[in-house]
Amino acid sequence: MEDVVRFRAGELFSALSHPVRLRIVELLCQHELSVGEVAVQTGIGQSGASQHLAILARAGILVSEAHGTTRRYRIRGPRIKVILTLIEEFCHTHDLYGIPAAESVEISQ
Repeated sequence: MEDVVRFRAGELFSALSHPVRLRIVELLCQHELSVGEVAVQTGIGQSGASQHLAILARAGILVSEAHGTTRRYRIRGPRIKVILTLIEEFCHTHDLYGIPAAESVEISQ
């Protein structure tokens, strides 16, 4: 993997590392949404939704378009769905559901 690709992958995984952002991406895989709609569907405030959307957009996962006084967000392309499916398959294949973080990784000192 080239350094630039490794760097971009780090940015993508960093953006996807928050459960709320993963949920937002899942929602946007279904259809485009405004900040307000994301806030309602995720149960977070509009300010929080806006911050999460900005992180996802900076990472290149989302694009937005102005529609009058509002912006509509959508995923950049269908491959993000494939990434989410692969993550889900990986967790299922390796029985990683429900493992607390402290038990799943042993830190050596």
